[in-house]
Amino acid sequence: MAERRRRLELTWIGKEERLRLEPGILLEDTALSCQAAKRVTDHDLLDNRLIHGDNLLALKALEQEFAGKIKCIYIDPPFNTGKAFEHYDDGLEHSLWLDRMARRVELMRTLMADGGVLFVHLDQEEVHYMKVVLDEVFGRPQFLGQIAYERSGVSGIGQGGAFLVNTHEYILAYTKDRSRFSAADLQGEGPLEPSAMKRYNRVLVSTGARREVARFKAPSTGEPVVIYKHSGFDVQSISLRDFERRKEKIDAEYARHFAAIFRLTSIQKENEFQNRIISHCKDGFFSADYLVSRGKSKGERTTLYYMDGQAAVWLRDTAKLVDGRVVRTGKQSDFWAHADIPKANLANEGDVDFRRGKKPEFLIRRLLKLVTEPGDWVLDAFAGSGTTGAVAHKMGRRWIMVEMGDHCRTHVLPRLRSVIDGSDRGGVTATTGWRGGGGFRFFNLAPSLVEKDDAERPLRAVAHAGPWALAAGGVGAEVP
Repeated sequence: MAERRRRLELTWIGKEERLRLEPGILLEDTALSCQAAKRVTDHDLLDNRLIHGDNLLALKALEQEFAGKIKCIYIDPPFNTGKAFEHYDDGLEHSLWLDRMARRVELMRTLMADGGVLFVHLDQEEVHYMKVVLDEVFGRPQFLGQIAYERSGVSGIGQGGAFLVNTHEYILAYTKDRSRFSAADLQGEGPLEPSAMKRYNRVLVSTGARREVARFKAPSTGEPVVIYKHSGFDVQSISLRDFERRKEKIDAEYARHFAAIFRLTSIQKENEFQNRIISHCKDGFFSADYLVSRGKSKGERTTLYYMDGQAAVWLRDTAKLVDGRVVRTGKQSDFWAHADIPKANLANEGDVDFRRGKKPEFLIRRLLKLVTEPGDWVLDAFAGSGTTGAVAHKMGRRWIMVEMGDHCRTHVLPRLRSVIDGSDRGGVTATTGWRGGGGFRFFNLAPSLVEKDDAERPLRAVAHAGPWALAAGGVGAEVP
């Protein structure tokens, strides 16, 4: 023990006490399990799990079947702020909170695939302590990063803070084995800002007719580069006048002309190849056909456009259309701005009321996009209102959710049913193209099998197994 305490670690009351966990079972309630009336695709996901009960015990019960299989775990536990919430006690003594979290993340690590990822969502009250706990459980080299999530703008409500306005929450990311980890999709999305619109405001309505004006051999390929001058072309501009008043109309115009919107840029002096093309494109509208010699389009023939001695750069190369609006794209950063994640209708997502606890579906979608592929298993041991399962289902991921509160039945259950029957039209439904289907199984954690004395102290654990057991050696109660 003395040798162990020589290392750098976070300690708290009760850390060295190890609990034995009573063997127990999970019982399916077929009356609450749900499947779509008919198959929507040949790969509908039907074996998802919604578990009602203590998450520590449920996590242990899942070990035998799911150890090493979960690709992504997202948890949004009580932040331990000391505030009263409708569905949670959010004011545990600090050591007790740490102890409960440590025991749960140890079990989560067992369930994770080697290249799997755990996301832990907290605010400034406990995030730094949790970072040290996770360093101990996973090892510091397995830390992937910390996301700063701006839940609201400075002018929003509920930030508080006696010193600075508190607008952020934090998401810690750990993998089980960094050598086996690879990201699935690091492309980020965000709104098209007015500054970008001022640059990208030209629309190529028509290229008109073209005639050859020059050609030369490309040094890198030996293939011809053919340059054309265009006549009868039509280039128009999108007006940004009275931007705030006309914003909705301007956004619609950008979406309508998305594929044809461009800006002009000068060619760097070092780029001899492009400057040779530009030397023939000084006055008017031009294009050049040639074989690409490098980059992601290597070996493909392309046509680039030029205007008045500058090159055309297309908005579609750094943006895309999502739900009828233009969003910019680029490599994901660790700062997720309030404006980047739609949440205007958050209160109504899933058609459940879960004040001060519900996370936006677009936030969970962004996390799952980073590290999962369709068919991967996703786990949320603090299900809350059921957002993780709803988003995972719409994205074609298999899911397990655990929730011990009554809202497992009053919130999560109806929310998931509406996803399956296709009546949930909010959140990421349109973005994912979701139209219903699939199903899930509903489980209750079996009552404790431990015999206790008059003072509620355990006498002995009663071994039991049944046809509904998900895993032999599961759990039903904590035994000190």
